[in-house]
Amino acid sequence: MLLATALMTYSTASLARLEPMADTALSDVIAQDGSLFLSDHISPNSLANAPGDGSANFDFYRMGLDVKLNLNANMAKFQLGCGGVNDLLSSSAACDIDIDYLSFMGVNNDGDFPALNGPESMFELIRPYVELAVKNDGTSTLREVVGLKVGGQRINGALGIGRDYTGASKPSEGFVGPGLESSLINQEHGGTCNPSATTGQGVVNCHSGINSVSGFLSLELSAAIRARANMAGLYDADLDTCFGRMNPAQYGCGPNSLPFFVDAGGTRLQTLHVAAAKLTVDDIDLNCAWWDAVCWGIVNPLASAIVNEGYGQLKIDMRQVHYLLTPNTENFFLSVQREKVSWPNYSKAPPPNNIAFDACNPTYGQVPTNGRCSSGYAPTANTGWWLNAPGAKILNINPPDRINVGRVDLGTVISLLGPEGRLLIDNPKIDLPRVSNCYGSAVFC
Repeated sequence: MLLATALMTYSTASLARLEPMADTALSDVIAQDGSLFLSDHISPNSLANAPGDGSANFDFYRMGLDVKLNLNANMAKFQLGCGGVNDLLSSSAACDIDIDYLSFMGVNNDGDFPALNGPESMFELIRPYVELAVKNDGTSTLREVVGLKVGGQRINGALGIGRDYTGASKPSEGFVGPGLESSLINQEHGGTCNPSATTGQGVVNCHSGINSVSGFLSLELSAAIRARANMAGLYDADLDTCFGRMNPAQYGCGPNSLPFFVDAGGTRLQTLHVAAAKLTVDDIDLNCAWWDAVCWGIVNPLASAIVNEGYGQLKIDMRQVHYLLTPNTENFFLSVQREKVSWPNYSKAPPPNNIAFDACNPTYGQVPTNGRCSSGYAPTANTGWWLNAPGAKILNINPPDRINVGRVDLGTVISLLGPEGRLLIDNPKIDLPRVSNCYGSAVFC
């Protein structure tokens, strides 16, 4: 018995003994299917439809993990690229990316709102990686790193942004300091919040959040907008309009409506300009006087019957954007570069054209004309810090008050019937509530 036990112990120890591996054997394991570590090299201009301006003329080296990372975090101030060469491009914004009160949290199951259980939800980063853009890789004396990129194959979550000075519930959430709820002085930017304003600077002063952002955002937007305008001095018209898919359905616009997309890109952006938004007009009310039989008997019903769609423009200060949704968003990354770089897509192929609610899906008839949907490279990143977030969403914008746009001349009224519509609504009051990501009574975590 003792001899048998000894033989078994010796045999087991022999099998468990570690054997050294040669470097060549280790290299056969790294970056293969099923391994934890991933690495890759992409030659200059080797992917589909490389840009002709030389911004992809680099060797790209990628190092990553075949894992999923979960994150829930809050940052009171997030700034990158403050000062430097990009100061020559902007006289107002001081940083490439400057965001007050940034939270990483989960998204709800429908992908149209941040998770209501914010602190218990997770922002998911799938297959995170680091990538380098190397110039003159074949010449040891001239080789240099011109860019660094951090990203993931896919992300799933939501970003909570800034604070809203008008919400009565905000003091209990810790977003408004003691006594501030009565004075409504914007602590981050100065100026007085005017809760009754429906357009203009009085609206902007009620918010803090995205002060500037450099990058490319392919946004899906949806909004239900109730507006009031004096039509050529004749009638005060109330219009209920919408664009994109709203949930729940409002003003003739609903989940089954076609999505609406807009590409926004550039350095140190501060406003979101939505041009030629096609509006579905659910109702027109000219507020006819009781004695004006022509108005309520002919003009008003005729206008409601004929005008069922139109076009308008919106200009929204990004401080009003209090959440950004990124449900299962591919090719998300943050980069910094000393010259323009067109970074490869994670898949090294053009974006898929069959994803629901994506601008590259031809079903919706809004495929961008800049060629990004047929290229293996992301839109070119400018010098400095850059955020790439295709497929991001800002949904269910529903202003709480009817927006008063003032007097509109007859020419502008007529122009609204075509994509060249000249009516510009400057900073309308929108409703994108800031979802708390704090436990209990914590003051912005």
